[in-house]
Amino acid sequence: QSSVRRGLVFHRYSWLPTPMAIGNEGRDLLGYLFLLIPLEFLMTSQRIVKDGNRHKAVMLSGGLLALVGSIKIGFELIHKEPSYYDMMEILPNAPLAEIKRGYKRASLRVHPDKLTAAGGEDEEAGDEAFLALKAAYDVLHDTHLRDLYNKFGPPGIENKSDTSALLAGLGFFYVVWLAVAYLLTRRKSVARAQTWSFTGLLALGIFEYQACILSFDFLEDALPQLAMFEKIELLHRLYPIYLLGARMAAWLIYEDVDTYNAIVLQRLHAKTDMLLLMIRDNYLAVTNNKGRQPDSTKLPLPGNQTSPWGVSQDSLDQAFRPLHPAMTGQSPPAQGTKGRGPVAQKGGRGISSLVW
Repeated sequence: QSSVRRGLVFHRYSWLPTPMAIGNEGRDLLGYLFLLIPLEFLMTSQRIVKDGNRHKAVMLSGGLLALVGSIKIGFELIHKEPSYYDMMEILPNAPLAEIKRGYKRASLRVHPDKLTAAGGEDEEAGDEAFLALKAAYDVLHDTHLRDLYNKFGPPGIENKSDTSALLAGLGFFYVVWLAVAYLLTRRKSVARAQTWSFTGLLALGIFEYQACILSFDFLEDALPQLAMFEKIELLHRLYPIYLLGARMAAWLIYEDVDTYNAIVLQRLHAKTDMLLLMIRDNYLAVTNNKGRQPDSTKLPLPGNQTSPWGVSQDSLDQAFRPLHPAMTGQSPPAQGTKGRGPVAQKGGRGISSLVW
């Protein structure tokens, strides 16, 4: 009875723009973009990302994303607009005989005479509930209208003569999230997620094409209680979570190969200079017939530098850790006193930088 009563909201105001059965696309876009700020803070904070270890940061940000996403989608599923099948308490794949039995059971609960006799509802509300149930039965009883309802929901019944506008409206979701996915995966450290996000969007489009054009529902066994158009909207609600999760996975496995190769090449240049100096010393020793041993450790360079590239011989023997964008925008680590290595820096990226 409560499902029928909630279904009256659409039936009574059918001339208004139809609300989404599950959630809202505009609210999703704004909500997840704001959620991106704390996620980026957790992923790039120096207090969390220590010594290049990003696993803890991904675990924290991934847990936050999973928590917010599960609460949001669970709330939307509980408070979703009841479908015509919910009004009759039947499954969307129910045969015509089951629809008739469900309609009879529901009509006995919301019949105006019974409600008036019970004193639980006023006469006007009882009449509207019964008319809404009758309208739902008329749609599900007709094979063509039921097919349109399964594909597009209530808007399909309103535009049953021409569904091209509905198909065009479905493409708006893909245009918006294609642009968002491109903008969120432009950074070099998450560029790999661009392929994953586009692939997920393509898979979602294939499912929607099979559902709305070919009338094929391969999620019928997984979600038997939801109509086909409700499953499409549920997948729309899940895509932002998939996009942000793909960014985290790409950031976790990212290695800055270009920076690594540049520094390795720099070390190679420095060692090549040392080799040339050794060859020059040997040549001078042979040509001058001097029995002195070549000193390859002394580099005759101006100032206190020990290499034309500004790299000391000790630093050439140190292990190199690839740089990561989490360190971007920070000054080079200061050298500690008495050769104890770099001094650790405190703090992380500012909130204004994250928002920008």
